[in-house]
Amino acid sequence: MSIDMELVADDMHEHMHDVEPHEAEPDEIHMPPPSIAPIILGFGAALFLLGIIFPPLLVVGLVVTVGGIWKMAHFPEVDLHPNWLTFLNDRKLGMWVFLASEVMFFSALVGAFIAFKIQEGFEEAHEVLNLPLATVGTTVLIVSSFAVVMGLEAIQSDDRRVFRNWMLVTLVLGLTFVSIQAIEWYELFDHGIDETTLFGTAFYVTTGFHGLHVLGGVGWLALLLLKARRGEYSAQNNLGVELFGLYWHFVDVVWIVLFTVIYLIH
Repeated sequence: MSIDMELVADDMHEHMHDVEPHEAEPDEIHMPPPSIAPIILGFGAALFLLGIIFPPLLVVGLVVTVGGIWKMAHFPEVDLHPNWLTFLNDRKLGMWVFLASEVMFFSALVGAFIAFKIQEGFEEAHEVLNLPLATVGTTVLIVSSFAVVMGLEAIQSDDRRVFRNWMLVTLVLGLTFVSIQAIEWYELFDHGIDETTLFGTAFYVTTGFHGLHVLGGVGWLALLLLKARRGEYSAQNNLGVELFGLYWHFVDVVWIVLFTVIYLIH
């Protein structure tokens, strides 16, 4: 009996060696479908910027940009979950990395403006600045950040109608801020402060880049509203709204710093 048991044990041992270990199946990766929309949007934005030098391109760039935004509105949001830092969403991590690079970019602009501001000629140009108008613009941008917070809270409560209303308010306030900046630029040009002056160069470059970021946020918000009309955002799916909120709050904070440096510090 003991001999039979040993034979059975040997057979089982040999059989276990013959069986190949089970290979773990790789995780299925869901890649987003290909789309030409980002290329259209980038091309339109480039034409729009070139329109500053050659005005007819402004209209063409605006049309192409709107077309790219419309096409991107039909592009599904896909999350690619990483194998590392699994506790942090990959899209949110990407946004924080992008904002970190933006902090360095605007820090360089602010530092350069402060370095120029101690030069002669800035004091006279500073008197031309329209502080009341800039204060209104700052208030408008701060209120727009509050509207984004209220919109995010609404969609997290699955109140889609209120969410769309708050996002529409943010869109209007963003365009209002850009319009106020355009009026400020017009007034400075009317006083003879153009890009050939030291103050004009520092002022237009610094506020111009910030204005482009606001316009980019307005375009993103238009895309977000188009998706919201199709019911893509809900209490369970609102990461896209949260990412936009991070970007918009950053733009708001940057302007508060610029407002303080440009308008309040003599």
